[in-house]
Amino acid sequence: MKRSICFSLMALAGSLLWGTASASAADTVYTNSGSPQLGDVSGYTKTELSLKRGSTTEKIPANDIERIRWDGEPPQLNIARNQEQNGNYTEALAEYKKAESGASENLKKNLQFMIARASLKKAQSNAAELDNAIKLLDAFIKANPDHFRYYPAEKLLGEAYLAKKDYANANTAFGKVERSPWKDYQMDAKNMKARVLLAQGNTKGALDAFNAVAKMDGKTEGELASKRAAQLGSALCLEKEGKPKEAIQLLDDMIKNVNSQQKALLAEAYIKKGDCYQALGESKEALIAYLHVDVLFPSEPGLHAEALYHLSNLWGKVQKPERGAEARAVLQQQYPDSEWSQKASGS
Repeated sequence: MKRSICFSLMALAGSLLWGTASASAADTVYTNSGSPQLGDVSGYTKTELSLKRGSTTEKIPANDIERIRWDGEPPQLNIARNQEQNGNYTEALAEYKKAESGASENLKKNLQFMIARASLKKAQSNAAELDNAIKLLDAFIKANPDHFRYYPAEKLLGEAYLAKKDYANANTAFGKVERSPWKDYQMDAKNMKARVLLAQGNTKGALDAFNAVAKMDGKTEGELASKRAAQLGSALCLEKEGKPKEAIQLLDDMIKNVNSQQKALLAEAYIKKGDCYQALGESKEALIAYLHVDVLFPSEPGLHAEALYHLSNLWGKVQKPERGAEARAVLQQQYPDSEWSQKASGS
């Protein structure tokens, strides 16, 4: 009798725990502006996501979504996200592709975007992979024209075309981002269009465009990040115009004010500081600037490879050729297909 009661109590406890777990199962939306929000993603458009909690539904602007952890997703997917964030793109891509099997429809679509994004980041250190990244991004956009990752995908597509020097298609993609309803995305798109002008040799036009964004009011974190990116762009133009000292002043001001999480922005700023110091013949200061990238931002593969190339040459100028050999070895081991590795090997 006691055993029967015991088994009944255990069964009841199990059913209660199962019911609690099922009731608490939910999607988790991580936002840029606040705490994670739990609920069921009941729908989305390119501009917002609907999160249902009980009888209420909250609308979350798409530009505020940092990431989503979907109910029922495999635990290793979070590790893959961290791999991508840390610059381990090959490992991240392998896990993303594994997770596609048996994934929910929402997760599958999100994985399609994440795979395309990681593929482009990987192509930063191997230009031969740009075509594949463009193909993946284009496929995601065409298949999901009303997805909450639509505008980020368009921006990434523009960046891929810019890297390929396909300026017409880059401008088309950035133009779509500029027509989004959010000021931070609009500012970002203007910065990217200015980079197209700079790549085409229109330094004055690019400088005017960057300065216009830098003078815009910025309140949100995204808007402030775009203002800092515009400062960086202006510094690029000043360097092109043969004004390295003015560029360094602008870069120092930007670095002092930028959010520490803007790793790509900071890494590029230190690269450009190094370039400017080299133009001034100040090897020690240039080396220190490039070292910032090697030590603090190795998760930015294209910029890290560039920094290692310069370090491999500059260490010899401060009487430490063995350190230069180390930097060259790391460059060739980690980024064998990079343009900077080819340059270092003289090919």
